[in-house]
Amino acid sequence: MSRLLRSSPWLLLLASPLCVASGGSYLVDDGAITPAGHCQLESWLQFGRASRSANSVPACSWGPVEFSLPLSTGWHVGGPGVAPGVKWQVVDGARVQTALAAGATFQHARTRSTYAYAATTYQPDPNGCWAFNVDVGATRPQGQGAQRLLGGGVEFTVSPDMTLLAEVLDTAGAGRTWQGGVRLPFGDDSIDLVVGRSVGRQDDRWINMGLNLAF
Repeated sequence: MSRLLRSSPWLLLLASPLCVASGGSYLVDDGAITPAGHCQLESWLQFGRASRSANSVPACSWGPVEFSLPLSTGWHVGGPGVAPGVKWQVVDGARVQTALAAGATFQHARTRSTYAYAATTYQPDPNGCWAFNVDVGATRPQGQGAQRLLGGGVEFTVSPDMTLLAEVLDTAGAGRTWQGGVRLPFGDDSIDLVVGRSVGRQDDRWINMGLNLAF
């Protein structure tokens, strides 16, 4: 699943109200994409101390390329936004996957920011119980220079019905964001329950409730 331009945390980090991140309401992206010829819909509600938002990320893949169109709206998030993006998987190995992603966020018919990054997933466990995700890239808010983007996350599959996730995303100029939670799969779909905190330009805490559907 794709994960990166998504909800308010990511949107705030990009100086906009949208997002990009292990799919759904998580921030750090992985090296995977939606299977070729298939689509997915990742949606979540975010309840912060000072804001509320509803987010949706439809995405479809054609060959090794995934196209996504994250949408976000809510209260005290600056209004609705849209963030078209593209993600090209360049490595699809048994234990290592790497993808290159780029896109832009728009709000009120204006470009708020652009971004580009490489996402890599490493699975040291042959049984796939552990997965480590790393994002390296940059964002560029409108009217400012490029800002470093670094992210890291870990996933541990407790059972076929539960995966635990933890991650940190650091953006120069915006601060650091932490998230942790649980993913509950059912078939090809899943539910996310996440708590998060940002420290820096935007100091906030939130809870995410997400639903991820595959087609």
